[in-house]
Amino acid sequence: MAITQTDPTVSTVTAVVAVRIPDGAGFDLMTEAEQRLAAIEGVRAVNIDGLREIQPGLSATVTTVAVTIEAIVTVDELRERLAETVCINAIDQLTSDAT
Repeated sequence: MAITQTDPTVSTVTAVVAVRIPDGAGFDLMTEAEQRLAAIEGVRAVNIDGLREIQPGLSATVTTVAVTIEAIVTVDELRERLAETVCINAIDQLTSDAT
């Protein structure tokens, strides 16, 4: 039997967020959304679980994605940091996976 050690300071949350991707960005929309979310302070890892919606605009595309985020901050702190991030248009859902 393998023994694993988990880091108790890491929070895992699932979320549905709308990320604004400027036109002419270097990668595909999913990769761009993942990189923008991963750049938020306190985020350790991001996994895009699925694409929910794409809303093209004149200078940017708003991409709504379902994600799993590992963060080294509390869920409340993560929600606040997401809300303060310029490229995040909306946080439709943010749920802790803690049991």
